[in-house]
Amino acid sequence: MKQTIITILLALVAMAGQAQVHYRLEGTIGDSTLNAKMLLVNKYTVGWPDSVEIKGGKIVPKEGMIDKAEMFLLVKEPDNDSPLMNSQLFILGNGTTILDESIKQRKTRMKSGPLASEYHRVEFSAWTIYDKYDKHEITKTEYCHLVDSLIRCELLNHGNDVIGIWLLEFFLPGLDVQTSLSWIDLLGEQGKEWEIVKQWKESILNPEECKLSPSVGEPFVDFAVEYDGKTIRLSDYVGRGQYVLADFWASWCGPCREEIPNIIEAYNKYKDCGLQVIGIAASDKPEATLKAIKDLGIPYPQIINTQEIATNAYNIQDIPHIILFAPDGTIIARGLRGEDINKKLEEIFPDNK
Repeated sequence: MKQTIITILLALVAMAGQAQVHYRLEGTIGDSTLNAKMLLVNKYTVGWPDSVEIKGGKIVPKEGMIDKAEMFLLVKEPDNDSPLMNSQLFILGNGTTILDESIKQRKTRMKSGPLASEYHRVEFSAWTIYDKYDKHEITKTEYCHLVDSLIRCELLNHGNDVIGIWLLEFFLPGLDVQTSLSWIDLLGEQGKEWEIVKQWKESILNPEECKLSPSVGEPFVDFAVEYDGKTIRLSDYVGRGQYVLADFWASWCGPCREEIPNIIEAYNKYKDCGLQVIGIAASDKPEATLKAIKDLGIPYPQIINTQEIATNAYNIQDIPHIILFAPDGTIIARGLRGEDINKKLEEIFPDNK
């Protein structure tokens, strides 16, 4: 009995040891003049377990623990001396991941563990098929057959890890329900437990429940945020007799920063016609938001420190997300980007084209 108990305890210890992986990250980031801290951002949770210090373009070796091998990228917030900077995607798992980036060539090496090389092999295969179809070198039928074969082959080995998750994400958009579900069913038991996979399946099975809500034609949903000793509400701006263009964004989000000049242009063009523009900083540190506002020269007011309050209220999964509200607070449009912002505002303010 005593020996049995010891055996069980040893097994539990071994299982506990397998529950997390120990990673080490080192290498170069491509700019020998770079001295900065970069966020270690998880691709599928958009969270960051830590930051990484860069000195002279070299990563100060970083070690840590994560629950399982996952995909990351390094993100440097812009400042007066340099713009926003991202690394390529890489995998952190048990062992040492070495980034080796230059302007001419970007690659990742992994000293221990096969996941990094496997990821690049699968990535190359996926892009090869996509590029052939995009260049009209193969028919849609041939494309679908090649993709289906690749998925079914690779998920035999990667049905429980991040490579399989990445591969599904690459090809799932735009697929029919039956094919999408059949691919998800090929995942292993651990693969099906990834939160992103559960979200995919839910959106496929219940598209109406997963639609953006509140949707166009519905009234706005109010929320309140505490910052700097004050309570700020969306209703301080929306539903007060003006059209309101609201930009959900974050300082660390590259596409968000790229969109801001379009929003500033709309603000300058229509602010005297009855348009109110506001920024809503989501999942961001207030000091980083304030710095970005200054660096980007954003002239319109901001609701700061909403974290996930605002995005949860509007069922927003990706930013930037731009919503246009009517004077009474009804939602006129969601998901506006680029030229679509100006087109929609021209419909509302035709005399100011």
